Amino acid sequence: MSQTVRLHKSDNVVVAKTDIEGGTVITAEGVTAQADIPRGHKIATTAIAKDEAIVKYAQLIGFASRDIASGDHVHTHNVMVKAFAR
Repeated sequence: MSQTVRLHKSDNVVVAKTDIEGGTVITAEGVTAQADIPRGHKIATTAIAKDEAIVKYAQLIGFASRDIASGDHVHTHNVMVKAFAR
C-alpha cells in the first residue's frame, strides 16, 4: 500500500496518507523522506528551487521560500504566497 497520494501527474508534491518517519523510502515516488512528515502534509517529489511554483491538484498553491530538496517536508516553513501572472 502506498504511503502517499499523488493528486495529479503534474504535481511536484504528494500528500502523506500516514505519518512518515524521516529516512523512509517512498517507493512509488522514488524519494526518501528527509524528516518526519505528518499525515496530510506534503512531500516534495523533486527539488524545488527558491521562488519556484509548488504544484498540487495541478494548481499553483504557493512558491518555495527557500530551496526544497526532493523528499523534504513542504509546509509553512518553506512555502510563501505572492502575486503572479495567470
